[in-house]
Amino acid sequence: MMTISKIEAAKLEEKMKMPDRLSNLPDELLSFIISKLPIDEAIRTTVLSHRWSGLWRYTRHLEIDVNRMIMPLSQKNKPLDARDPGSALGQEMKTKLTISGLMVLVLLAHHSADLDSCSFTHFPYSIAYEEVASWVKYLKKNKKGLKKMSLECEFFDIGRNRESAVDELIAKENLNGPHFAVGVFSGLNSLQFVNYSLGSSSPFKGCTKDLKTLVLKFVWVVDETLNGILNICESLESFSLLKSLGFKKIQIKNPNLKFLQLQSFQALDIVISCEKLEVLCLDSLTYPHSFKIDSPRLQVFQSYNYSILGDMLVEEGKNLLFTDDLLHSYIKYRDPLKSNIFLTLRKLSLDMNLNDLFESRLLLSFLKLCTRVETLEITQPALQCRRLIRGHFWGYRDGCECVRHKLKWVELRGFKGQREEVKFLKHLITYGKNLVNIRIICSNTPTVSAEMEKLLYLSSASSELSIAFIFKSHNFVQELHNR
Repeated sequence: MMTISKIEAAKLEEKMKMPDRLSNLPDELLSFIISKLPIDEAIRTTVLSHRWSGLWRYTRHLEIDVNRMIMPLSQKNKPLDARDPGSALGQEMKTKLTISGLMVLVLLAHHSADLDSCSFTHFPYSIAYEEVASWVKYLKKNKKGLKKMSLECEFFDIGRNRESAVDELIAKENLNGPHFAVGVFSGLNSLQFVNYSLGSSSPFKGCTKDLKTLVLKFVWVVDETLNGILNICESLESFSLLKSLGFKKIQIKNPNLKFLQLQSFQALDIVISCEKLEVLCLDSLTYPHSFKIDSPRLQVFQSYNYSILGDMLVEEGKNLLFTDDLLHSYIKYRDPLKSNIFLTLRKLSLDMNLNDLFESRLLLSFLKLCTRVETLEITQPALQCRRLIRGHFWGYRDGCECVRHKLKWVELRGFKGQREEVKFLKHLITYGKNLVNIRIICSNTPTVSAEMEKLLYLSSASSELSIAFIFKSHNFVQELHNR
């Protein structure tokens, strides 16, 4: 009779005889699979078998995270010591940081194939000692097919405490970014900066025709540099400016721009004049002195301020540009002799309070201008941070052209079963002849359950209408903020 150990040995031997289907895949497919891994994990695949040895050198994408390259197991096993500058591990990791830039160059030199894309996540040390500039310069010289690049800087160096790093980051002399070579980003189709300071537009020379996507997040950039970048990148189709500082005025007049996202910054004047713009997303902007939009082909308009980020800015005393302020400004000052820039809208996503009389009036006035909207998404505030003007409204209004003949899909987030919320939904159900679906996202409370039954049995103008109540059992405030 065989012992347990012999049985296990037999099973293992049987498995060893089975064909290794993964290793039998073509090199091109294996390299593609490996390209989805961070560089440290990609290199570890070389120990799996001779068949996998060196395959990482032929991947079309490299994801280089310097933090993962510096004693990863020690960081995992002793995370507190790793972040303590006074500990022996913290001191050792800080020493390792000084050679990390050379390690990255060695990795790039050992990579043999062409690259489609490359992303770097690094520490401020690599900016201060011009390592990032050398990495980018190497790629520019040796990887001619590179089309996509992402550069992200950590907030503070490894082996240093957060307090001292933040204090130094705030100091003006530490806002200097890397000195990239002139025209080093030419030939790229997509470029992203996170936690950077851009001091010149000269690295963007030559990006006139090729660069289509640009993302600036947590970036310090002054007016002259930002305007210079946007003027050079004439063919830009997608631009995101997120949580950034340094500029006072925003003028975006790129003729080919189709997607524009502006989030959480403070500017005195904002001018958007893009003939081909189709999607405009505004999120938690501080109220500017003037705001002008001239985009006659706009298809999607999104205005958000009921987010965790928005709540934080309000608590800090910032005067947010709320959706109703934006709509009121446009309705009040628009020139009736000129074309209605919202006439071509197909999708409207807004943060608004349906229980506020003033905001409800503005919403209806705006829907009268948006005669082609098919999708309407409204998010109610999870927390009431402004004075509420109560009153009866939706029960005494007839359906506008948009509601009667165009509106098909509606989503209401944050439904609490309050009177005007219910009246608004009844208004849509009663007048919306082409409505297909209404999604109502809410918490399962007695008030909501009672109103749900009434709405489901309400006679509708559309024979194809379906109404779905989606109950969220987890943190409802967080759900509203995780759109």
